[in-house]
Amino acid sequence: MAKDKQEIILGACDIFMYEYKGDPKTDLPEHGTVESDEHNVGHCSGGFSVSYKPTKYEVKNQYGTTVKGFITKEEVSVKTGILSWDLNNIALLSTAVLAESEADGVKIRKLTFSGKGQALKNVLVRAVHTKEDGKKIRFTMIGSGGNGFDMEFGEKELTVDAEISAITYKTGFLAEFEEEM
Repeated sequence: MAKDKQEIILGACDIFMYEYKGDPKTDLPEHGTVESDEHNVGHCSGGFSVSYKPTKYEVKNQYGTTVKGFITKEEVSVKTGILSWDLNNIALLSTAVLAESEADGVKIRKLTFSGKGQALKNVLVRAVHTKEDGKKIRFTMIGSGGNGFDMEFGEKELTVDAEISAITYKTGFLAEFEEEM
């Protein structure tokens, strides 16, 4: 198959996130399950970035020349700035507990940070970019928050800037890119 060496990707992507409790021994959910309105985080600012950081080990001979290299560790993380306000999305990024109640006819939602150490939620993250020809590039990762998030109520729109790091939830899988051809 000939490569299009002139293809340049420009533009944003749709981001989907939800707490993932799937069986680690089964395949990831179908695209339609992940890419639903329910899991769409809405508008984002500043794009979506993927960071891949390998740890390299080099075997050197008696002359100090590298004769072979190995990757001994891989780390993948994503960053995004979520514009659309939804406490469910913020709850995915921490150990905070989301609760709903009603007082005097007013529905109340609270996201409470306890300060106690707890297990982080497993989060399936999917970014979908649609190319000019209508075909899609998908990035999928299972990760967890724990790196915190920032938000500022100020002169500009509120953005939840978050970083999610990949975890080995499924054996042999940290993250993947998929491109429709």
